[in-house]
Amino acid sequence: MRSTTAFIIVFLSCFLVALSPKKTYKHTPHDFHMKHEKIIIPSTGGAQLSAWYFPSDLGDQLMIMSHDGVGNMGDYLERVRILVRYGFSVLIYDYRGYGASSGFKINKYQYVYKEFYDDFDAVYNYCEDRFHHELIAYGWGIGAGISVTRGYIKDDIAGIIADEPFVDFTALKTQFKKINAVMTLPEGIENSDYNALNIVKKEPGKNLRGILYIHGSKNFLYTTEDMENLLHSTSHDFKELYQFDVASRMDNFTVNESEYAKQIYAFVLNL
Repeated sequence: MRSTTAFIIVFLSCFLVALSPKKTYKHTPHDFHMKHEKIIIPSTGGAQLSAWYFPSDLGDQLMIMSHDGVGNMGDYLERVRILVRYGFSVLIYDYRGYGASSGFKINKYQYVYKEFYDDFDAVYNYCEDRFHHELIAYGWGIGAGISVTRGYIKDDIAGIIADEPFVDFTALKTQFKKINAVMTLPEGIENSDYNALNIVKKEPGKNLRGILYIHGSKNFLYTTEDMENLLHSTSHDFKELYQFDVASRMDNFTVNESEYAKQIYAFVLNL
């Protein structure tokens, strides 16, 4: 029994390497013959962010897609292709330290960096200035948490789709200790506007019409109770929580791609 417990602890610690950046793209839009535009977006500290814009002629919503810090945006083109097929334009970007974005030293055992929030802001500002679409902030893992904490108070975000967002950093630090995960958080991040639970209690941006939380019931970092707490704490009236009962990961897309896309489409349709 003792050896089994030790194995589980080691497994969870390895699985919880939140940030795993790759600079080389395994796949590009050209591999899938996807119509796109390469974009460079300036961020804070002189960082330059690499982004791909995928237009759709079927609708007027633009998804700002923030990934979970694993790999780079080239690993998520299948999900982009599905969303474009459903009529959404998509802009996906890499945080600094990822893909063709500026170099940035990353500790793989740090859960998130404050600079990634700046990168979201830079992409949002770019989209706000250039496009005339309704903007939807969509992310998973740390990208979901950033989409919530930044998107919730932006005036030109119409909707937020957050797949397994972080809820509360104070509780998360306790959970890291509970499962013996060697993970760190930036100093002073718990009781701040980087914390999702703090932000959703505030007045939302003037054009926000709804928020969709997605959760897997077997997630060992965030429980259903955590997500329900986030839902109930959210001050906006139109809010939903969709749960995949068999998911155990930080990204529920691969559980059922078709159902996942349908939930997103139905949510945006009702905004």
